[in-house]
Amino acid sequence: MNSSFSLTDRVAIVTGGGRGIGKGIALGLAEAGADVVVTARTVAEIERTAAEIRGLGRRTLAIPADVRVSEQVADVVQRTLDEFHRIDVLVNNAGATFVLPALKLSERGWDGLIVENLKSCFLCSKAVVEAMIKQGKGSIINIASTEGLRAGPTNPAYGAAKAGLINLTQSLAVEWAPHHIRVNAIAPGFIQTEALPLALQEYPHLQELLNRVPLGHPGTPKDIAAAVIYLASDASGYVTGAVITIDGGQTCVLG
Repeated sequence: MNSSFSLTDRVAIVTGGGRGIGKGIALGLAEAGADVVVTARTVAEIERTAAEIRGLGRRTLAIPADVRVSEQVADVVQRTLDEFHRIDVLVNNAGATFVLPALKLSERGWDGLIVENLKSCFLCSKAVVEAMIKQGKGSIINIASTEGLRAGPTNPAYGAAKAGLINLTQSLAVEWAPHHIRVNAIAPGFIQTEALPLALQEYPHLQELLNRVPLGHPGTPKDIAAAVIYLASDASGYVTGAVITIDGGQTCVLG
């Protein structure tokens, strides 16, 4: 690996790191040399991820937490600092969605998706920034979505949250640039995880959208992990406030 992409002995926190994209990111960071803290609500899942990270020869912690709750976020950050004494990378990956048009979406459903996908990223970013300021550098990477880049008439709350996350990314990038803290986002399209077949079965219109992806297939968690490694490393030292779309060309044809 080119040395500018190396993450040897850096410390990363990955939220939602127990499965799917989050697990792929956590393992990718470990393969690049980072020690990785994984957090999510399901203990068994993050412990399995942590075991695989140890198998790669890196140190890790599996910390169960709900990143929608500021006190639990603060605990993750403090335990990371107690164990590793620094935080170089934060990947805000945790999130959730359900497909429901605006006319059928309740106030509670709206609030839940905004908190899950936007507020949680704000809480985690704010919680790590003090440590990064003391270090004089850091990289925060938000996992957004192509849903935040275009209209989503069957999923307005999720799309609004991800659009808000992109704006938050840009705002924090400017605010924290004087501290050499870079903030970027990745907007995945269809990614082959255990959840994709279930989503295609439950929401048949998604198959039509997938069929229109120019590259002809969904991406993989490794595709997302590769971009995360780039944004976490010195290779992207002059990149902040950016949104990297990883969607096989989907947004080119769907607008």
